[in-house]
Amino acid sequence: MNNVVKNTTKCRLIDLLCPHSCRGCGHLGSILCGCCEKYLLERRSVICPLCKQTISKLSNNMLCSECETVFEGFWSAGWREGVLNRLIKDYKYRSVRAAGPVLAEILDEVLPSDLAEVVVVPLPTIGRHVRERGFDHTMVLARYLARRRGWKVKPLLNRNTDTVQVGAKVAQRQEQAKTTYAVTSKLEPEEGYLLLDDIWTTGASMKAAVEIMRQAGAQHVMVAVVAISKPAE
Repeated sequence: MNNVVKNTTKCRLIDLLCPHSCRGCGHLGSILCGCCEKYLLERRSVICPLCKQTISKLSNNMLCSECETVFEGFWSAGWREGVLNRLIKDYKYRSVRAAGPVLAEILDEVLPSDLAEVVVVPLPTIGRHVRERGFDHTMVLARYLARRRGWKVKPLLNRNTDTVQVGAKVAQRQEQAKTTYAVTSKLEPEEGYLLLDDIWTTGASMKAAVEIMRQAGAQHVMVAVVAISKPAE
């Protein structure tokens, strides 16, 4: 049987011997330099994930007035393009683990500084993808973010299926998402939960997961994603 789990020790040695270059300016030393991170955050687009319209006026939960009733709060670092897209690809598909803490730092900057303590809940990754990558990228990202804020991480959702949604049409994604997730235990109504994922495409998975969490007792469910795919994608 082929071993599909990546050799993480080898990856760490390579990172040590061959330092990363900035995905923005190309300078050697880190995967994203401070100047490029500042530029990314200053020029990021604030997008409503549901109607995918750029919001001209900032609101605390980053939803347009027509969609703000769907989630209690929503935050992202912007469109899935440019430097942000390169970081996600490196982290998710090329097992460049150094991108994880950087993406968590970007999310930390995006979240309100006065956001009350929440439990970070990573959206479950397909088991086959975890084996192929050698790590659960969403869980690791959740841990990095929670560590920065002093929050807890709890894997409160399980996947019932390993259906791959990449390439599926919107209607297919919505139908698949309805039976994809299950809550591992009853949730506390007074607790705040932050559902976390890397990419928002149609939102079918996130909306289904939020609904399942609400059915399990959660009354305060917020959402954070690193980036939002453009409509043309």
